[in-house]
Amino acid sequence: MKKQKITTLLLTMVLCASAVLSGCAASQTEPNQSTTSSTPFEEAKDSGTSISSDEASSVQAYENDEVLSSEEQAKAEQERRAEIAEKCSIYEPYGMTYDTEKDRFFYNGQVVRYFKDQINSNETNGFSYDDGVIDVEPIRDEDGTLTGLKQSSDADFNARTKEQEALKAELEKAGITAGSGSFEQGDPNYRDDSLDAYTEFGVSYDKTSNHWMYGEKPIYILYDKEHYTFCDKGVSDGISLNVVRDKAGNIEKLVSVDKGELEQFVK
Repeated sequence: MKKQKITTLLLTMVLCASAVLSGCAASQTEPNQSTTSSTPFEEAKDSGTSISSDEASSVQAYENDEVLSSEEQAKAEQERRAEIAEKCSIYEPYGMTYDTEKDRFFYNGQVVRYFKDQINSNETNGFSYDDGVIDVEPIRDEDGTLTGLKQSSDADFNARTKEQEALKAELEKAGITAGSGSFEQGDPNYRDDSLDAYTEFGVSYDKTSNHWMYGEKPIYILYDKEHYTFCDKGVSDGISLNVVRDKAGNIEKLVSVDKGELEQFVK
């Protein structure tokens, strides 16, 4: 194994995985800035794809000629698990714990296979293990604050099994084998405020789906020329909006347009 932080190696391999997968997470900036499509790393981060330690080693071998000793490897692995334990501690009050010796998560005494806590369209706390027996979901209140966890239904568990099998088949075609899980950390109380400036014109934020909405439809693109460009590629079938301003620069209204008119601004 080469001398690089494990997290960096995992992210590098995730880039490869995401090249196989299509779709992007939303790309967001502060108002008065222009956004572009998400990077491949963001795509894979949302997908929850996990990369094995063997794959990480192969990437290191390509990037660096300096080899870690067995003691250094053991120390790096210990640090990785300690970091995961610290990051997942926010879920301990609700019954999900991380066993540093087994490198697995447990909920009510059972090994957790899959967990995803989507903080926003770009940030996700999540992991996936082949040997888990249950899936777990976060529970949030109306303010978006984490209030608990629950076990997924059998129907959701079975549906996710099919999705993971399809994903694994795609990765194998690219020569990538999904192995041990990964854990991504963000602020569990995060609230996306990227479109707050447009709320008085009919835009709202759905905390359940973590998407910005216009009426009953998720917003794919909101284009405010020379002010702000928003794109949520996770809902490419959503509504596209053009912001109309008066001569003084004040917002007059939002107009629904064909997405083809605006996609040139988010490529």
